[in-house]
Amino acid sequence: MTDQPLKILICEDHQIVIDGLCSIIQNFSGFQVVDAVSSYSNLYASLEKHKPNILLLDLNLPHKNGMEILQELRQTGNVIKVLILTMYNKKTIVSKSIAKGANGFLLKNCSSEDLLDGLKHVSKESSFYYGEGVVKGKKEDPLKQDEFYKRIQLTPREKEIIKHLCAGNKVPDIAETMHISPLTVETHKKNIYRKLGVDSSIKLVTFVHENQLL
Repeated sequence: MTDQPLKILICEDHQIVIDGLCSIIQNFSGFQVVDAVSSYSNLYASLEKHKPNILLLDLNLPHKNGMEILQELRQTGNVIKVLILTMYNKKTIVSKSIAKGANGFLLKNCSSEDLLDGLKHVSKESSFYYGEGVVKGKKEDPLKQDEFYKRIQLTPREKEIIKHLCAGNKVPDIAETMHISPLTVETHKKNIYRKLGVDSSIKLVTFVHENQLL
């Protein structure tokens, strides 16, 4: 009796990437793509239905990004192997993926051989898999950070304050609601403006809506 192939679920919002992955993986012995979803909203139904062994997870997704999805999976006790597949080759993002429970990290320009190696490694090993070319120690240029990178650098408290600011709430009211001092709110506000590259509440609201920040 032959072993059943390991089931792979793809979470990626570009159909051309999904098609390419499916085409490549169908030639891999021992692996089978059972489904592909384009957003968080369809992910959990697919996990429940197909019971995949490995999740190929993009990071820059609509509604909820891959880093948040990964954290939620681990917080709910889901032990599925997660192989990050992204174009973001940044040490901080790789480190954050490890901290949140990923099993490996691949770049979207990787070879089919590297993809196969990554799938084999995370299916068998407990150690983290670094794909070819993934940075592990290079210092990054802060001027080259894009909106997704900025978004995942926000702390939960900063995100909460952003919600209040976008609702038009004033600093003293936010402080009272969150049970912190107005000075603490002001400090968080300055950090938020710095991280997102804005200098006014109007620009903050615009940035949040344009980039689906919350």
